Amino acid sequence: MASSTTTAPTTVPIGCVHQKRLSSFQRAVVQFGCVLKVCHKRLRNVWFVFWEARLGREASRPLETLLQDITVTSQQIRLKSTTRTTMDNDTTTVHSNCTSPASYQQYTWTLTDKLRKTAKSELREDEHLRSQGLAQMREFIAKSPHIKRCRTDALFLLRFLRTKKYSIPQACAMLEKYLTVRQANPAWFSRLDIEDPEIEAIIDGGYIVPLPERDDHGRQVVLSVAGNLDLSRVSSALLARVHFLVQEVLADDEQSQICGYVHCVDERELSMKLMGMWSLVDIKKVADCIQNGLPSRINGFNLIGLPSTAATLLEFCVSLLSDKLRKRINLYRTVEDFAGKINRKILPKEHGGTVPMADMIAQFKERCRQKRTQLLAMDDMCLELSKVPGHCADSCRRDLDAGMIGSFRKLEVD
Repeated sequence: MASSTTTAPTTVPIGCVHQKRLSSFQRAVVQFGCVLKVCHKRLRNVWFVFWEARLGREASRPLETLLQDITVTSQQIRLKSTTRTTMDNDTTTVHSNCTSPASYQQYTWTLTDKLRKTAKSELREDEHLRSQGLAQMREFIAKSPHIKRCRTDALFLLRFLRTKKYSIPQACAMLEKYLTVRQANPAWFSRLDIEDPEIEAIIDGGYIVPLPERDDHGRQVVLSVAGNLDLSRVSSALLARVHFLVQEVLADDEQSQICGYVHCVDERELSMKLMGMWSLVDIKKVADCIQNGLPSRINGFNLIGLPSTAATLLEFCVSLLSDKLRKRINLYRTVEDFAGKINRKILPKEHGGTVPMADMIAQFKERCRQKRTQLLAMDDMCLELSKVPGHCADSCRRDLDAGMIGSFRKLEVD
């Protein structure tokens, strides 16, 4: 006989389908809550064991007290990090990409309206594009697996943005290249110190000096005189350090970032000994750095009185440059020919101007002293070369080993 306790199948009305699904969801939530409860208990036990080993006899204190210790320790760590990273506007600070500032000081335009128009017409720069570019470059630095420590202030990043006319990918690539060549060539870029006796002697001798006055286009003019070198006391590495010292001192000047630079080289006393200091590998590395690694808008190379013995070397150097830079090289037979192409008043007295070279040197040395701390701090910038495929030094040697000499080109002399 069938049991009287048998129940008929339960019929679920159509309108209760959602109620059944909700019940299943609730059961899943309850199960998940049980798992969390177990995990929470185990996690508390793990923390207790950790602090027992960490605090020794103090581990018998209540867990709540130990958690307060954790909070205080975390606050102290954050305080130490904040002390170092909130100085974004200080160009002497080199930030790690794992301790980037929580916020960056807003850039303020301090130049004339005329330069604002120049920046807009030549570089496409406006307030929106500038702020967007700075934000994206800072994000690139923070997320880069290669960059370990780097400046993040606006003046430094604007070097790259303005050189590449606000092409963000190109600016970021140049920043990485810049850090690479600095780290791969410490003999050229480290210890850029005006108080170094060897560097100071070259500057005092009048080998290279930025002119205090700009040309008619607002560009910074840099004058170099080969005859003012004491070849018995210099090397190619030392000369490279002097040139890069000048470049770094001038690089944060915003008018120069916008209007560019003009290099004038008096080669009338260029000797075979000076030319022989530079190997083909070094020449290739310098050309690569100038074009791809140094954020600088070079608008002209003026070579004055170049001797015929240097023609072949010049052709080799020119073959390494881009077409854009080749077109900006001008040769002048005499100082008088060159002086006719530039405002004489800005030149040193020895080259037809009014201000003695010694006064210009003194002004530049004072400028170097003002930036000395910043220049030395830049040695702290770091990029992990092992993660950067084919950095500058290796690529230079590969090109030369492959016989890459380039096509020589005749230069017309003005």
